[in-house]
Amino acid sequence: MRSVIIPYRQADHGDFDAEWPIQRGVSGWWYITGYFSETTAPQHLYSYQFTVIKPHIFGFSPYILQLALTDVHTGKHEFTQRMMLWRNDIYVTEDTVNYLALARLQRGADQMVLTARTDSFGFDLALEKGKGAFWHGDNGVLVMGGTKDPLRRTVYYSYTNMPTTGMLTIHSSEGKPKNMQVTGKSWFDRQWGPYALIKANTHWEWFSLRFYDDEEVMLFSFPQCPYQDGTYISKNGEHRRLRDYTCTPKAYTEAAKMIFSKGWDLVIPGVKEERYEIRPLTDGQLNLAYFELLGGIYNPAGEQVGLCVVELLPGARNPQRKINFLNLFRKV
Repeated sequence: MRSVIIPYRQADHGDFDAEWPIQRGVSGWWYITGYFSETTAPQHLYSYQFTVIKPHIFGFSPYILQLALTDVHTGKHEFTQRMMLWRNDIYVTEDTVNYLALARLQRGADQMVLTARTDSFGFDLALEKGKGAFWHGDNGVLVMGGTKDPLRRTVYYSYTNMPTTGMLTIHSSEGKPKNMQVTGKSWFDRQWGPYALIKANTHWEWFSLRFYDDEEVMLFSFPQCPYQDGTYISKNGEHRRLRDYTCTPKAYTEAAKMIFSKGWDLVIPGVKEERYEIRPLTDGQLNLAYFELLGGIYNPAGEQVGLCVVELLPGARNPQRKINFLNLFRKV
């Protein structure tokens, strides 16, 4: 099947559905992060990730698939990555992202359906659209660090609150696969633009705060510029842009001889309880090109009031170090 390719539009972009396909001549991705538990064991938490990236880099534009599953209780992390330039069974249409027989995301009127298969795990999930989608930045246009360069831009929207149900399958060396009915929440990002992924000095730290009271905060920070942006989304679907906040690392960790922040004090004036701590619930992992972890959100009283998926690119804290971007093309 042929992919649908549409013109890149920035300030005059279309609506959420119109901008689902591939935009010509720019990088883009379809990115889901979420968490769920077995319905019979709600205390046993898993986090998961689905990403299809269509980068415009090094003069070509492959399709990259990333799938991950983390058992938060045991710390076990599974990650799969594939890269291909083109095949008939890799495509993006007006409502579907398909990558071989490994993964498929299909958009409907009220929900998205996500299926994935790897040697170690698989899932079949229904993601309700919940409160719907929201534009970030200035009507969807987000400055990716460095306001003077007009190419440092993406167009960006998210479904931040997607009630999720379905089946998780875990394969082990011990024999029969384990199938579990699960329930949880997911967050879908669609982002695209001419921003140069290989410029390490404008790499970001991204925080997606998912409060238990069905409110969300997205924070996009570029420590080396410095520049930051964000969005607050209330329970009833009202949203506003956030620029006046501070996110201070409490510690650092090392992966592949690179430094990443780990644990953060957050102050967001005028938003909810304003002061929060994000504490890692897992050690986190370097998924070849970026560091990712699940954290708990704690209020000033020390109560856990939500969960936060954190994505950290290596250039954010290692601007002078040579970053191996060829990791994006490795098979795992």
